[in-house]
Order: sequence, then structure tokens, then C-alpha cells
Amino acid sequence: MPMEITIAAEKLIATETDGTLIGQIDYPFVDAAAKRVVLERVFVNPVYRGQGIAGKLMAAFVDYADQAGLTVKLMCPYAKMSFQKHPEYRRLLAPEEQN
Repeated sequence: MPMEITIAAEKLIATETDGTLIGQIDYPFVDAAAKRVVLERVFVNPVYRGQGIAGKLMAAFVDYADQAGLTVKLMCPYAKMSFQKHPEYRRLLAPEEQN
């Protein structure tokens, strides 16, 4: 399934080519000057669940955050699990999150 990913207004949004929402990640800035965000929510449209979409969204977010120089604080339970499962993601964590 082709998936288009866009970054807009502190969200990473995945859609089909016709604009149907597949999923999104919400990451508001908690300190814009320090480029620190809190990963609040990973959402996948129920129609697309069970297809590994959340993992693909997380990988896209990590790539974006790395390129943008963001430091991440985790709030979403799925994101916490994903960062535990993928130690290579931990480089993005805020110092207080790296325990």
C-alpha cells in the first residue's frame, strides 16, 4: 500500500494517495528553542491496524526527528514500547528519559 507522509503543525501524517488518513503521530513542542518535543500519540486508523503501520510511522518519525535535531520526551505507551524495542532510537531521548 503506497503511503504518503507529511509533516505539518507538530504532526506526522500518513495518508493514502486519495487523502484517506492512515495514521498520525502527534509531537507538540515543549521547548521550541531547545527543539524538544513530547511524543504524545501514535494513532492508526482502525481500518489499517494489524499491518505494521504504527512501526512504519515510528521509523518515519525517528528519521524526521533525527534530521531536524529534535530531542524527544515519551508520553505515548506505544512510543515507549517502540523505543525500548529499538535501542537505536534512544539517541533522540531527552537526558532524563535515557534511563
